[in-house]
Amino acid sequence: MKRTPFIILFFSVLLISCEKGNIPSDYPTTYRKLSESVIAVKKTDYINRNQYLRSSINEFGFCDFSGDPINTETPPFVGEISESGAIEIIKEFASKNPSELGINNPDELDFYSSSHDTGYGGSVIWHFKTENQKVDTIEVLETRILFHIENGKVTSCYGNWYPEVFIPCEFNFNQTKAKLILIGKTVSHFTIAGEDYTYTISENNLKNSVCHLKILPKDYEDKIEMRVCWQIYVPDVFYILYVDVITGDIVGQAPTIIS
Repeated sequence: MKRTPFIILFFSVLLISCEKGNIPSDYPTTYRKLSESVIAVKKTDYINRNQYLRSSINEFGFCDFSGDPINTETPPFVGEISESGAIEIIKEFASKNPSELGINNPDELDFYSSSHDTGYGGSVIWHFKTENQKVDTIEVLETRILFHIENGKVTSCYGNWYPEVFIPCEFNFNQTKAKLILIGKTVSHFTIAGEDYTYTISENNLKNSVCHLKILPKDYEDKIEMRVCWQIYVPDVFYILYVDVITGDIVGQAPTIIS
């Protein structure tokens, strides 16, 4: 009886188990929900600092909608505002509200999109969406911030960056080891009719895969963990999967086709 495949599998599992045990004490960076009393104080302070703001903060203290707007007054008309002028208004707002936006240096803001229109009574309105945050050149996913400016004042702000993200100096799982974890993993899709079908990732599928280092904010009921991961796109099965560089866990996944 041939025992070689079993032996290889046994030592592969043993190696991964040992590597999972080597986890730095300060990894991953974790943001926890704040108490209701703390949030109430922070919301009041945030609104008082920003007279015309119609958005608020969420349970982590970051910019969000979080209920009905408190301020409904429209800022007074101040004339036309250029795109560069609007960007300076955003940077000033970020400087005044560092904990709510999670931005340490407003000059690091880059913008993904912007648009300009005219509101009720001739109000000058700008809409901006930032690029994702980067930490040591590594993109932090899901961190685009949306700003609305009316007559020179930020009237709403949704989304945030993260002021502290720990990146380990050494990874337990390099690209090759991370891909090894995906072999035998089953991923699901749905047809337009709602019927599901699956693919099982093979070693051959991974030959065409594309791998990038990312930081993924992992949401839980009471916390957000900043997971440093390999984003692995497997085109043969139309899926992106995220493998933690320290634990080897698959911490996220998503199909790349719309059913």
